[in-house]
Amino acid sequence: MQIQFIKKLALLTAATCFSFGVSAGSLSGSSDADKMIIGDSIFALSGDIHAYLEDDLNEGIDTHARSGCQMNGGNILCSSRYNVPNQYDDASKRGIETVIMNGGGNDFLLGDGGDCTTQACTQEVLFAIEETISGLVADMRNDGITEIVYLGYYYVGTEDDAVNQASMDYKAANYPAMGIKFVDSRNAFLGNESAYISSDGIHPTAAGSRVLATLIENALD
Repeated sequence: MQIQFIKKLALLTAATCFSFGVSAGSLSGSSDADKMIIGDSIFALSGDIHAYLEDDLNEGIDTHARSGCQMNGGNILCSSRYNVPNQYDDASKRGIETVIMNGGGNDFLLGDGGDCTTQACTQEVLFAIEETISGLVADMRNDGITEIVYLGYYYVGTEDDAVNQASMDYKAANYPAMGIKFVDSRNAFLGNESAYISSDGIHPTAAGSRVLATLIENALD
C-alpha cells in the first residue's frame, strides 16, 4: 500500500515539478522582499499559497520551494542540492526577516523513511529531520532572521497519518520554545478533506491552499 502511494506521488510530481520549479525560480530574489518561502510541493506544486500570501499582504515574497524535496538527502525528483536546508543556504538573505517553511514529508514518502518497517526506524528518521531543522533554525538566527513560521502537514487518510501525528505533536510541543511559530493545519482540514485535498490524495486544492495561506497570515507578526 505504501509503495503504491509513493509511486503515485512520484508520477504526479515528475509530471509537474519541472514547470512549477521554473515558475518558482522566476519569483525568487525580489530586491525589496522581507519574506521568503522554502519547502516542498505543498508550496511549489501549484504556487497558490505563495500567490495568496502576496495578494493578501500586498507585497512580494521570495520563494525557493521545490516539489519532491526532502529535509535530508535527495531523490530522483529533487536532488540533495535543492533539499530544504540548501534552498535556504543558496538563497539571498538580503533584507529577509521572515522565513515561511515546511519540510520532512518527502523524507518518508521518497526518502529513507519510505523503507521503514519498524518504529525504531521511523523514530530515527523523525529525529534526523528535527536535528536538521534545529540546525537550520540556528543558521537563520545567525543570519538575523527574526521570524520563522513552519507550516505543518495535515492528515491525508493513509497509514502515514500515524507518523504525521507523531511529527506534528512533537512540533506543537517543542517549536514555540525554539522560537518557531508552528502552524497546525490538522484541525482546519479535518472533515473537509474532499474539498481541501486534491484528487492525488496529497496536495492542497485551491480551496485548501486558501486555508493554509490564511493560517500562515494569522501567525505572522
